[in-house]
Amino acid sequence: MPKAKPKPSSTHRPENMVLAQLLRELRLAAGLTQAQAAEALGLTQTGISDIETSDRGLELLVVRDLVRVYGADWLAFVAELERRLAAEPRLASALIQKSPN
Repeated sequence: MPKAKPKPSSTHRPENMVLAQLLRELRLAAGLTQAQAAEALGLTQTGISDIETSDRGLELLVVRDLVRVYGADWLAFVAELERRLAAEPRLASALIQKSPN
């Protein structure tokens, strides 16, 4: 029986870690602490930490709000995210070819 694909909202996808890392870098570049970012968005510091460690799923509008709080341009952010995702190495399991039966 084939394995089920992970849910698109899964926090365990490799892409989520790339997004989380970019958001963390952006917050640091903006000179904000997790507590300051959390206060600006009405979240807890733990919530920001969970986002940055990829322990929390992200909604698009929350990501957009974070980018705005950090003072970055949304389209530039999305372009950088796409650039990083394109450069992300594939998992070794993705190289395995299924043999036709």
